[in-house]
Amino acid sequence: MKIILAYMLGCLSVIAADTSEIRVFTTFNTNTQPGILIALDEFTRAGQTNLVCDTRTKEGVLRIRTHRFYHDGLLIGEYSTNSLYAYNRSGIISVAAAPYGFSVSFDSSNQMTAWITATNHLILESYRGTNGIFYPADSQTIAKLNGMTPPPNFKGWNGPDLRDQPGWKLPRQ
Repeated sequence: MKIILAYMLGCLSVIAADTSEIRVFTTFNTNTQPGILIALDEFTRAGQTNLVCDTRTKEGVLRIRTHRFYHDGLLIGEYSTNSLYAYNRSGIISVAAAPYGFSVSFDSSNQMTAWITATNHLILESYRGTNGIFYPADSQTIAKLNGMTPPPNFKGWNGPDLRDQPGWKLPRQ
């Protein structure tokens, strides 16, 4: 029960940060693998999944955590860590033939950052890792990383129409 409460409290900060943009839906399962608590956190932006975190613990100890990164409904990459062996293992996978780039970096303090980019290096999604868990950045942060203001389909935008700019693949409404 303590683990479930800890997961729920961890998710509340993400929900409260900006409920109009990033939303997280969490489900728990204990009956598919006896003794293992499975927590699935699905993060969405504008109704589309952009991150799924699958965390599996046994007796309160992390066993496996897998992050799956998405854009436009496509799986772009994965970051996985596990402690099933005598040592911890981590792996990064970029999906072959994906129409977007996927990068993960670690800074000097071992904090993680991940990006999904278009072919012209425009950042489409950004994620920040804290304590081994990735969280999606809000649209304003992504716009700042790209050195521009957000496109018109983001809530509150009243600037120029950027859909004609290279790299923006947004439908006209």
